[in-house]
Amino acid sequence: MKSRLFISVTFILWLGIILGAFFVVQKPAAIAAAGGLASMLGTILFALLFLCVGTGLGYFVLSRSNLDLIFSQRLMFSAGIGTGLLGLLGFGLAVIGFAQGWFLLTLLMVILGVLIWKRTLSPAWQDLLALRAELVESSKSAPAWIAWFALAELFFACLLSLAPPAEAFDGLFYHLTVPSLWLRDGGIQLFNMPHYWYPSLVEGMFLWPLSVGLDSTPQLIHLTFGILSVLLVWDWTRLLFGRRAAWWSIVIFLSMPSLPWLASWAYTDLGLIFYSLAALLALSKWKDASNERWLLVGGAMAGFAVGIKYTSFVLPLVMLGLMVWRLRRDIRRLAVSILKFGSMGLLVGFPWYLRNWVWTGNPVYPFVFGGPYWDAFRSAWYGGAGTGIGWNFLEIFSLPFVTTLGYRDVNYFDGRIGPFYLILFPVVFWVIWRTWKEQNGRKKDVTILLSFSLASIIFWVLGVIQTDHLMQARLLWPGLFPLIPFMAAGILGLESLDTPKFRLSFMFSALAGLTTFFLLLDFGLLVMFRNPVMAAVGSESRQAYIARIQPKYAQALELANETPPDAFIYLLNEPRSYGMNRRVQPDPVNDNLPHDFHLYAANTELLNAWRMQGYTHVLAAKSFLAPDNAQVYALAPNYSARLDELISSLIEIERSSKGDYILFAIPPE
Repeated sequence: MKSRLFISVTFILWLGIILGAFFVVQKPAAIAAAGGLASMLGTILFALLFLCVGTGLGYFVLSRSNLDLIFSQRLMFSAGIGTGLLGLLGFGLAVIGFAQGWFLLTLLMVILGVLIWKRTLSPAWQDLLALRAELVESSKSAPAWIAWFALAELFFACLLSLAPPAEAFDGLFYHLTVPSLWLRDGGIQLFNMPHYWYPSLVEGMFLWPLSVGLDSTPQLIHLTFGILSVLLVWDWTRLLFGRRAAWWSIVIFLSMPSLPWLASWAYTDLGLIFYSLAALLALSKWKDASNERWLLVGGAMAGFAVGIKYTSFVLPLVMLGLMVWRLRRDIRRLAVSILKFGSMGLLVGFPWYLRNWVWTGNPVYPFVFGGPYWDAFRSAWYGGAGTGIGWNFLEIFSLPFVTTLGYRDVNYFDGRIGPFYLILFPVVFWVIWRTWKEQNGRKKDVTILLSFSLASIIFWVLGVIQTDHLMQARLLWPGLFPLIPFMAAGILGLESLDTPKFRLSFMFSALAGLTTFFLLLDFGLLVMFRNPVMAAVGSESRQAYIARIQPKYAQALELANETPPDAFIYLLNEPRSYGMNRRVQPDPVNDNLPHDFHLYAANTELLNAWRMQGYTHVLAAKSFLAPDNAQVYALAPNYSARLDELISSLIEIERSSKGDYILFAIPPE
């Protein structure tokens, strides 16, 4: 017995020695990437933790509302309410200096434990299973390729969202930078960046993973809002026009090349889309049931929406207008309804405007009333008044074509909405006309969706008329997405035009499938070219990935992080500052230097002002040395001469490896 035990122990030791030596020498890739795999697993697990806690909180709130909800709506409303509350909580903790990683993670775990103990997550799981079953069952009524293409696009989007944030310009500019500044500064500070003061609900959500160093998790959070938005439109279309139309609504989403890109970035647009649609759905439910509690839900969703972007003010105005029209003959009930809707909206959405009022004296800083760091010069520069298409009716009527083709969009990836919005736009009128003639509840939804869509589109067009800064198709999404149910119903309506010799519906389905396939192939190839998984698991370093995907910004990061730890860097013609581990003053709208030339009559005054503000270095994009922007010369006519003089007064330290950025030191007096 003892001999067998001795032999067994000896063999185990021998096994351990040989295996250990083998893995030390051979270094399998899985071992080398263990740290990266752990980091990627942490990214995914934190996203799941955040979403589980948020959804559980939403179920806890809705369980006390006694609202009549089907499984899909209960799941989506709960996810929106809970994550919105976490966004507000994250911001609140940042304001009081409690946004520490260990504290936020512990808080999430404690809340999750309470939710499990109270069995709040059980109905969420049951609703998720019911939603999955309905998706599977309803997919049988649509062409089989739709579900497979949707899964493939979701797969590639998930892969892309795991990569380090490198391509999302606005994410590196302010969506990730702002919560990072909250964490760095231990609260809110008066900061010279207008975007710092934009409503920041989604940034409040991003704060949670950023506090523990997980900056890919915000991309997964935004992707989740993309999924929720698609599901909400799918579900609303299903209830209005049936299962087949619902799956065609997904095809319209799949035909948008920009959608999976933006969904995989740390942006906020799809959060705005979701909350806007959820608010409209709550208004529809209120009209159906006349249950005043739906106004509280609708007010909360509208409040979350105005907590994401200033431009979302269209949503509560449209909702209030529809409420006034419905209750115009019952003034007392109208007053009570507006009070309930408005009070909840203010409670949820007002914190951002209160923050701005306290710190800048302007609730909508920097617009309308101005404030610190803002003047007429900066307002004119930012607004770009007169640079839009103007009241040229040919230009206005050609906007649908220009927007679809995307060649004038400010951002290439952001502006590709695909061809099917324009193709299907005529059928929208036919579906609306046909639905309006019917005597059923669908007229109510037509009114709600069409009113918001029309108001959003008009607001966008007016903006484009004034300034080319708003020539961005993604800003039009809030107006386009409510039209998708009608477009999907119109696709089914094409069957009425079929003849024995020519089936228009089959031709459309075939062309739609081919178009979607090529767009999906394009997205998949671009994702595979980026190879985000290798960066996510650490087989490719973060620096190497950024240098490969964004070589210019990688140069800026390299120079900034080579300065002394106590450096204070003034950026010229570079709005992005995320990843610069120094004190930095970004160039939010590329007007730092023209604005300084406007403020200070001589370069000696300018240099003294920089020294008084504590700046030690200037990091400039090389392009600013030879400006070709007519706006520069219009607002700062002596720009070129002063620029040459200023450069000669600075001490050039280093140029980036490819020469796109130059680092200067500000000389002492």
